[in-house]
Amino acid sequence: MRIFLAALVSVLFSTPAASGASGSIVVSDAWSRPATGTAVVYATLRNDGNVADRLVGATSPLATSVELHESSETKVAGAPMMMGNVKMPMGNSMMSMKALSSIPIPAHGSASLHPGGYHLMLDVRRDLHAGDVIPLRLHFARAGWIATKVSVRAI
Repeated sequence: MRIFLAALVSVLFSTPAASGASGSIVVSDAWSRPATGTAVVYATLRNDGNVADRLVGATSPLATSVELHESSETKVAGAPMMMGNVKMPMGNSMMSMKALSSIPIPAHGSASLHPGGYHLMLDVRRDLHAGDVIPLRLHFARAGWIATKVSVRAI
């Protein structure tokens, strides 16, 4: 009986208190902004394990597709930012975005999905409003699938 109780206490108190956790990956602070058509998701992906992992995909019942992306800024004199096929003047920098096949998460490290860096792009089935919650499943190369919830925050 003692062994059973010790095992039960170990399981109850070893579960990470985060939006989603599996093995050594912990997903926290997952958020988005109100959106129509395309939503962007940000979060922190922490790897507490001894081996690097990679985010390789995601899915949500509120989206027809989910893609991994990275935005970056390049310093160029007078360069415009491209918004689709429209050039937006940005002074001395140019913003670009590219689709990725994976996002690396180092062992004992983290990957930050944030504006201007890594993020998820969702083609949403309906408009998202502040206060909504997006169910999301993240697929990691080693940790497998992790379910989490994304809070839609007001701008």
